[in-house]
Amino acid sequence: MTRGNATGWPNRISDQRGRRVIFLAHCLLNENTRYLGGARRAGAVAEVVRPLLDEGIGIVQLPCPEQHAWGGVLKRRLLWFYGSAGKLRYRLRGALLPIMLWYTRRIYRKLARQTAKQICDYQRSGVEVVGIVGVDASPSCGVCKSLDIGDALERAGRLDQGTVTAREANLIVLETAVPGRGLFVELLKKELDKRQLDIPWNAHDLIAELEGDV
Repeated sequence: MTRGNATGWPNRISDQRGRRVIFLAHCLLNENTRYLGGARRAGAVAEVVRPLLDEGIGIVQLPCPEQHAWGGVLKRRLLWFYGSAGKLRYRLRGALLPIMLWYTRRIYRKLARQTAKQICDYQRSGVEVVGIVGVDASPSCGVCKSLDIGDALERAGRLDQGTVTAREANLIVLETAVPGRGLFVELLKKELDKRQLDIPWNAHDLIAELEGDV
């Protein structure tokens, strides 16, 4: 269908759509992609999702950037560092980290462009994008808080596979959280700025979610 043929049809064929959507970080709808130990729900974060459903706001799930860059749902490339203290890869982590971050940004930039194009399409279609919700204390999706990735990997390397608990994994997040945007949020904001799109940002507080369990 050409652009000309599409003109007028949305106004002629009306339905119940509310013409408002919000983009949510992937794990707010599906905690199965969280880092090991970080899932506090079986599925979605209900206190985030239910009010949106009640308000009739459509929910668009952002990609999980870590799933794409770090080896699937379990982020197997990241797990390679877990419990690595005393091994060669642990000693080389300082040299490996810049390579890992370069590769991560390469994947994230592609995802950010795709997401920005999706947001543009909604707006061109007469749908208001009311916001983007990230996850503070995520190294990828943090809006105001991220992680010191180098420090986090060093601590993960000292975990003992035989005795490790979710509490220990979550303490790494709590103790290495730093001010600043996550890698994916940073790149997505740049893509939106290029397109002169001013979308409100908000964040679910992962630290508050975890503090009751550590």
